[in-house]
Amino acid sequence: MHVVLAGPKGSGKSTVGVRLAGLLDLPFAETDNWIEERAEREIGRRRGCRALLRAEGEASFRNREREAVADGLRRAPPSVVATGGQTLLDPESRRALRAAGLLVWLEADPALLWPRAAASGLPAYLAGSPDPAAEFARRAALLAEAARPCADVVARVAGLGPAEAAEAVRGALAAEWAVRLRAPNTLGEAFRLTTFGESHGPAVGGVLDGLPPGLPLDARRVQEALDRRRPGRGDLASGRNEPDRIRILSGVLDGRALGTPVAFVIDNVDARPGDYAALAGVWRPGHADFGFWAKFGLADGRGGGRGSGRETAARVAGGAMALRALAARGVSVAAWTESIAGIRSRARGPGQAGLNPVRCPDPRTAARMEEAVRAAREAGDSVGGVVAVEATGVPPGWGDPVFGKLDARLAGALMSIGGVKGVEVGAGFAAARRRGSRNNDPLRPGPEAGRPRFGSNHAGGVLGGVSTGQPIRLRLAVKPTPSIGLPQRTVDAGGGAREIRIGGRHDPCLVPRLVPVAEAMAALALLDAALLQDRLRPAGSAPRP
Repeated sequence: MHVVLAGPKGSGKSTVGVRLAGLLDLPFAETDNWIEERAEREIGRRRGCRALLRAEGEASFRNREREAVADGLRRAPPSVVATGGQTLLDPESRRALRAAGLLVWLEADPALLWPRAAASGLPAYLAGSPDPAAEFARRAALLAEAARPCADVVARVAGLGPAEAAEAVRGALAAEWAVRLRAPNTLGEAFRLTTFGESHGPAVGGVLDGLPPGLPLDARRVQEALDRRRPGRGDLASGRNEPDRIRILSGVLDGRALGTPVAFVIDNVDARPGDYAALAGVWRPGHADFGFWAKFGLADGRGGGRGSGRETAARVAGGAMALRALAARGVSVAAWTESIAGIRSRARGPGQAGLNPVRCPDPRTAARMEEAVRAAREAGDSVGGVVAVEATGVPPGWGDPVFGKLDARLAGALMSIGGVKGVEVGAGFAAARRRGSRNNDPLRPGPEAGRPRFGSNHAGGVLGGVSTGQPIRLRLAVKPTPSIGLPQRTVDAGGGAREIRIGGRHDPCLVPRLVPVAEAMAALALLDAALLQDRLRPAGSAPRP
């Protein structure tokens, strides 16, 4: 990847570029040199760009310029490349420069640049002007209008010397690279899931990278996980009838993972974007519409697009594969509904959660929850609740101190699920009401050194960000579904007041369908932690005494 410096004449592209190249330990190049070198190979002698332009004419010179820029970008190692403003005004050369790396625009007031530009010799387009300074300012404004919107980084260099300007550009580049490396559609480090797709687009899907080679993968088990999440199953879920059939495109052969990326697609077969036509440009209360508009300048009105719960199908598919890899390590993850509409089950563990539509392990409490969900639906309203997650078999040592804490990674993965507004680990907020003498988990000698027994598990299986070997216990607060049939006040993108009722196909309670999603996200975070620990200390290696 190149760093391309552009700006009006006199902005210091070359002098700043040389300094920046030194700071980044990269070679320095200029597109003018590429043009002159290419011409020298063709005509047998070196001529400057101005002389070539006068001799060849505008059209012929621009063709030479395009070829030289494309060839230079292809041949050069990653470099800091300074380019002239006229080169950047050519659409073909501009596309090539942008595609090859990060484009940095050096911004400065033309009035401050004019003395420097005039001292270095007037270009041909200024030589015959009755007012060269005014023409320079006009040309600089034209160039900025065309080039600035294309820039990845804009660095103000007015009043800065070359060394200061180079440092300013390096800082701006670091900020831009940090944003790009965030990869907000990818979860994990050693084990990564990248998802794509929108609610009412053609499909959703994902790419898994880091799955251990040779791992048995049964597509039927993945499909079973998707069937638990999919809509259209009973009167307590959305009426959208998606079969959620997964197509695995790569990374699996004869039922085993190859160790290469596993790509999969889940087609959207019952999408109805027309259901949302009346809400185009309207920000629905409780939805991501306004947030997406504030960030991107537009929002997908087709049922929430990327912010819809539909995207969790890809999470569940990836999580099912992660669960298989964890099972090979003796780790299991289970989730269940703990409460809905304030009706709480006292049962611990998944138990009979799979036998009722609300996924509650206590049948009697489940029946009361079902009544509450139906009552909310009949009233045009919705309800929320709490999902419990438990991981067993996790050995001591997974997770990292400070910024890589296992509980922080798990909380981040679970909070990324739409509708989740809080995550508790272990005793969670209840710990804030206790004394330390009651909240601490006492340790007793265990069956072997390094494996003590704990008298309780208020910590939820994690201490100092590292697993203790106890069950990891988490609770998720899930808000009521924001799509309701009751009238709600809001505004549209134009600022006008609106009152809306949301029709269509929606879950009156997100909790039951979120249960398999929570299992998947916990599994993805845990497998990533396991593979990171393997890099530090392979499984089975003894700790130092």
